[in-house]
Amino acid sequence: MTDDPGTDRRPTGRILLSSTAAPLAVAAAGALVLRSWHAQLPNPIATHWNLDGTADGFAGLPATIALLLGFGVLFAALGFGLARVADTDPALTRAVAATVTGTVAFVTALIVLVTGSQRGLADAAAASPPGASLLAALGIGVALGAVAAAAVPRWSRGPASPPAADAPRIPLGADELVAWTRSVATGNVTTIVLVAAIGIVAALGVLTRLWILLGLAVLLAVLVALTCSIRVTVDVRGVTVAGLFGWPHLHTPLGAIASASVTDVAPLKHFGGYGYRVAVLGPLRGARGFVLRGGPALVLHRRDGARTLVVVDDAATAAGLVNALVETGPRHPQ
Repeated sequence: MTDDPGTDRRPTGRILLSSTAAPLAVAAAGALVLRSWHAQLPNPIATHWNLDGTADGFAGLPATIALLLGFGVLFAALGFGLARVADTDPALTRAVAATVTGTVAFVTALIVLVTGSQRGLADAAAASPPGASLLAALGIGVALGAVAAAAVPRWSRGPASPPAADAPRIPLGADELVAWTRSVATGNVTTIVLVAAIGIVAALGVLTRLWILLGLAVLLAVLVALTCSIRVTVDVRGVTVAGLFGWPHLHTPLGAIASASVTDVAPLKHFGGYGYRVAVLGPLRGARGFVLRGGPALVLHRRDGARTLVVVDDAATAAGLVNALVETGPRHPQ
């Protein structure tokens, strides 16, 4: 992916559509589908299964519909409030839209799929556990969350300032071509926790014969392998961050950068965790980027007012090179 400047005006209508109207619409659609199945369902319907796959929790259809609608209203209100708080930050606003819409879509899809599988049953106790439904609902939630985020275009928050007088710089000759690169990986403790969590999920899948958990463990292992190590490169083209196998990939062109700086990042305090993150609160609010561990981070101040960052060793040198390249203008390799 490549950062883009987006539009010049805050798209208020699309923000409300994606963060407030979308979760309401998804929940309402799910409720209508459930209501249309009223005559085909047992009463009550199964809502929970124990580890051996036997239904052990039941509820009436009206209560299930009310729960679904209440969940949609709650998250629509949450999305409206968070979008107002994040109204000046494009990245954070898109994250809000993706989170609230994706969560409501996941819950709605799961309830609809689980309930739909019980149509025609005389007794809900015979209902099958929702293994496949859970995986399908997760896919629907991720897909609709991505659509909600994409529906909110980026917008400019005003021109950013050029590098400050005290910003780090590296002197460059008129015809000098330079590049800087470093790799960074997750810390040992984080890696151990991630591996242990994957192992627990896989073990639960084998012991309970819920093979969906085993599949989830494999998926998590692949994601960890792809994102546990990244390489950061600064050159005449801009700043590129790429995963160990080429994905994820984030490129910020030099022409989109106003300046660079360095800051210390505490993953849990500033970003609430590790990985590709967006800061919701604090001094880095709205900043997004790769946080695989704590420590110094290269911060790119984009010309559209957005900030991207990556925690990496020798961030001061990277920032100095970026500022020097920004001030001397584009250079092309011979």
